[in-house]
Amino acid sequence: MKSLAAAGLRIVEGWTEPEGLIPPIVTGQAPSCPPEEGRVEAMLDVLDPQLHEKANADWYRLSVEGGLFSETDRRFLLALSPEEDRLSRWFCVELQSEWDIMGKGAAGLLGSAPYRPEFSMLSLDGNVLCFATTWEHDISTSVLTAPHRSQVLQRFAEWVASGVMDEPDEPPLSPAVRRWLDSH
Repeated sequence: MKSLAAAGLRIVEGWTEPEGLIPPIVTGQAPSCPPEEGRVEAMLDVLDPQLHEKANADWYRLSVEGGLFSETDRRFLLALSPEEDRLSRWFCVELQSEWDIMGKGAAGLLGSAPYRPEFSMLSLDGNVLCFATTWEHDISTSVLTAPHRSQVLQRFAEWVASGVMDEPDEPPLSPAVRRWLDSH
């Protein structure tokens, strides 16, 4: 996980995932959540000459203000796929004093290239979702509080829980998604 270190993130060993966290597969629909559901977004043009600095600043500001982590406890959850072609799961990470989420991080496990982020992060209690995505001409970083209240995420989760995405040769997605829906 060398690229996590380059992003300024360290995996916290010994963390055990509690029951009831939103499954990472569901968080992929978060960019579709409207502001009325509590999504706060910062959008930047990919041609902005200060994209690197602004993108990192927006991520940090939204993360702290939204409650992903605090200045004193910089731990949060990051959705990662432990192996290629495997489903993502939550890993507990800690933000180090030197970090570059949108540059070196997005060039590694947190995106497709520098300043082209694609990630989902979750507060330790599961009540704050932070996510970033790349559009045609922009990148956006957003925070959604109380993701379990989002109608967009609930509808998608109901669809996944029906089993339509379960593959015969893979562990099913639907039970974990159903547990999340039933716990809220």
